[in-house]
Amino acid sequence: MTDPFVYQSQAVRILFGRGALQSVPDELTLHQRLRALILCTTSSRATAERVRSQAPDRIADIHQLPKSGDARERLAKLVEHARQKNADSILVIGGGSPIGFAKTVAATAGLRSIAVVTTYSGSEMASSWSIGAGKDRMAGDHDNCLPLSAIYDPDLTLSLPPRTSAASGMNAMAHAVETLYGPDRNPVVEAMASTAVAQLGSALPRVVERPDDIEARTSALYGAWLAAAFRAQAGVEHALAQRVRQAFGLDHSHCHAIFTPYAIAFNAKAAPRAMELIAHALGVKDAGRGLYDLNVRLKLPTGLKGLGMQEADIPKAVDIVAAGKFVNPRPVTRDDIANLITQAFHGEAPKF
Repeated sequence: MTDPFVYQSQAVRILFGRGALQSVPDELTLHQRLRALILCTTSSRATAERVRSQAPDRIADIHQLPKSGDARERLAKLVEHARQKNADSILVIGGGSPIGFAKTVAATAGLRSIAVVTTYSGSEMASSWSIGAGKDRMAGDHDNCLPLSAIYDPDLTLSLPPRTSAASGMNAMAHAVETLYGPDRNPVVEAMASTAVAQLGSALPRVVERPDDIEARTSALYGAWLAAAFRAQAGVEHALAQRVRQAFGLDHSHCHAIFTPYAIAFNAKAAPRAMELIAHALGVKDAGRGLYDLNVRLKLPTGLKGLGMQEADIPKAVDIVAAGKFVNPRPVTRDDIANLITQAFHGEAPKF
């Protein structure tokens, strides 16, 4: 018998499948958007040009985000470009960075977006937004920041390099596994997250071995959407990965890939149901070790030292993480944080 539960779905229309990119004009019509400014990065410029050629009368212009620079300045230029072109929406093409900018534009300038997703980051399904860092950081959380539609076309992921695909996929994996022991989990969420773990665990090695395998790409993208479709309150993995990578300028996806096995191993005794589901989905005996071995199979760095962090930075990292608050099934002491970061720095198999 199923226990009573509450499930709040996100208000995002999802289009998934090969050729879904062709739906952009229809989605603009559906949401009554007449002039969309395309937001992309260098890697998605060709796709942006393709969309513009398909619907030239609906595209105001293309705005390509610079690779670097002050985040607020880049945001201001984007908003000004949209105003100059009388754009009534943003059509964002790409992964976490441009989608994050689109959500911030929605929060600060009121321009809603349609997202064409090209990585496994899942940012398009998170209602939170942020800009800047440290004392200058602004952030918020509102459903109006979510895209009106999210378009997932597996063909657009074929050009994603194997290592980038692996790291982005393990970032999605981090969302799924932490969801399985989140305080707001329920049967719907368990089913989605468990399927996400299975899809990603099976597909990512095939993507790395054969980047042009469209079936593997489709499964990985489906798993990433399932992982992103519901976000549990952040546990120790997200507290570690997000705060450490921000403090030391480490790659987002790689940082999550590294911390996930250690966080899961740490929580093993406190969340046996989650561990059972993860292990079953991966086809392994131990959830934490299975995730670690998956990183190895994907040829990803297993330690923070592989991302350029210095051992002397560990005490500062401990201070930063210990100063924050987060929800976790097992109480986390300062010594626990030190142990987690130290193990994650050296990159050997988790031991708890």
